[in-house]
Amino acid sequence: MTHHLFQKGQVPHNVGERNAAKLNGEKNYFTGKPCSNGHVALRTTANGMCQECQKETQALRRAKRTVEQVEKDRSYARENIKKWLVKNPDPTQRRKNKAKWKAENVAYTRAWTSKRRAAKMNRTPPWLNAGHFFEIECVYHYCNALRESGLDYHVDHIVPLQGDNVSGLHVPWNLQVITAQENLSKGNLHYV
Repeated sequence: MTHHLFQKGQVPHNVGERNAAKLNGEKNYFTGKPCSNGHVALRTTANGMCQECQKETQALRRAKRTVEQVEKDRSYARENIKKWLVKNPDPTQRRKNKAKWKAENVAYTRAWTSKRRAAKMNRTPPWLNAGHFFEIECVYHYCNALRESGLDYHVDHIVPLQGDNVSGLHVPWNLQVITAQENLSKGNLHYV
């Protein structure tokens, strides 16, 4: 068995992109070459598969699921959330853990934030007037006041902005202030 004596960031010149990513402990790598389906995208280090192909495969699997399978998955997710909350009861520690994770995963966090911001902009109708924007702002101020008083609340879109089958609008009547636990357990499950 050969042992690699390379430190992270030190890769010999004669290894391919995937092996270099493995040696560096990276989850993804980029070749700049199209995959067998013509995608030029990041590839997963573990299996070498193009991430666009993975998305297409997952979409096909989701489309083939029955109503019973979807409900089973929802129940499983809810049970896992309940178990996790029992193991992690302190909201202050959960926030610290989340902040630490975000600091360690800056690229992922930025990508998710950008996607969310774009979805919100795309789902904000141009016919909203100043009164509507004021109402939206008031909902967020109300939620912020609750959070500053030590209560864990979120602003939630009743119909999710990024649902698989139905997408809601970023409008005052599609917003509600609910507990963080209720919001996180909900996900996009109601409109999948």
